[in-house]
Amino acid sequence: MMTGEGLSQPMSPYTSEELANTASLTAPQPNTTVCTVTGLIDADTKAILRDALAKACGDDNAHLVINLSPVTSMDSTGLYALLEARHKHDIGGGGHLAIVIDTNSEAIPELYIIGLQAAFEVHDDRAAALHVCAIASTAGVRHTMTRAGKG
Repeated sequence: MMTGEGLSQPMSPYTSEELANTASLTAPQPNTTVCTVTGLIDADTKAILRDALAKACGDDNAHLVINLSPVTSMDSTGLYALLEARHKHDIGGGGHLAIVIDTNSEAIPELYIIGLQAAFEVHDDRAAALHVCAIASTAGVRHTMTRAGKG
């Protein structure tokens, strides 16, 4: 289980040293997992991303932030892996799923960025995505407390 405040070290690194790609999972705030992906995402490296996202989707945290800002290049297999994670991550119970990308970067083609914006909540930086997850957690707690109070 990945919970705890202030956790900043990667909890589960997924790497391919020969390709210099990584996907690491951290839990920087309660109830939130961040999957940070670096390097190239293509058919040869998609397993790194898919394995990390499968682990992230399987943890007990309601919120998932996928940080793609360090990605150097991504093809359609990366987009497919992200859409697959969206399908697997349970957002029905108040969970939140967000993507962090640099929309000015040429690492991710514009067509894929448009697809990501249609399917995910997209943020320009990690702090903004974490803030939205924290607000969603607070709103979920208030909603649960209100329902519990009504009996």
